[in-house]
Amino acid sequence: MDKPLSAGDFAAMEDQLKACVEKDRQYWRVNDVKCDAIHTAKTYEEFADRVAAAHLQPLDQKDFKKKYNRKWNQYATEEKQSTE
Repeated sequence: MDKPLSAGDFAAMEDQLKACVEKDRQYWRVNDVKCDAIHTAKTYEEFADRVAAAHLQPLDQKDFKKKYNRKWNQYATEEKQSTE
């Protein structure tokens, strides 16, 4: 254990720290939903659904504004090709 830490060791520790922090955030997010659902859910199914959906994020205003330029019939072409 007298050997100094290498760059790979620091990278591994950083990855492990990031994973642990994300796991902790997930735990507290689910725990907050559980604490809220205990008092407001009317049935166990509603409670379980809320806990199962705890990882979902609500939609933002920008999500509604996304528009896709799709044709309603993608196989139709603007110019007719002659089959001569």
